[in-house]
Amino acid sequence: MSVWEGFKTFLQTANLLLLIILIILVIVAFSNIFKMNRKINRIRKRYDNILKGRGELSLEELLLDHGEDIDRHEKVIKELIDNQNIIHSRVQLSLQKVGFYKYNAFPDLTNELSYTLVLLDNLNDGIMITSIYGRDQSTSFSKKIRAGKADVELSQEEKIALDKALLGE
Repeated sequence: MSVWEGFKTFLQTANLLLLIILIILVIVAFSNIFKMNRKINRIRKRYDNILKGRGELSLEELLLDHGEDIDRHEKVIKELIDNQNIIHSRVQLSLQKVGFYKYNAFPDLTNELSYTLVLLDNLNDGIMITSIYGRDQSTSFSKKIRAGKADVELSQEEKIALDKALLGE
């Protein structure tokens, strides 16, 4: 008996076993094909996300395009930082602290109709406005405040109003 005839006899007797082995191999092959197809689809989605509507670009063109986007964003960020610095410097000089104190300037008056108003910026520079109310006349005047101090003598009531402004009360 030749080798070929022995092989034929083996195939005839073991065809069911060979069929089962072939089915298992086909299932494994299809499983591998399915896994590879999922990986390819994931990579395609990532690639599409990178392109984001830019059409068909090479990797080099894509990188150059992203570099230009980064440059544009850096310019916008620099402008925003410059604007923020301008706003910050302006805010330092805006009205931020207020001190207000009402009192009776004269012993025979009631209702606390006299007052002192202090308006300061963040550097404690500003103005103090005092209004003294009397039965016969009222007087108003202002004093300049620099670094939290007046350039002239302050009354006790004006010191209270200035302290309220400086302490943020």
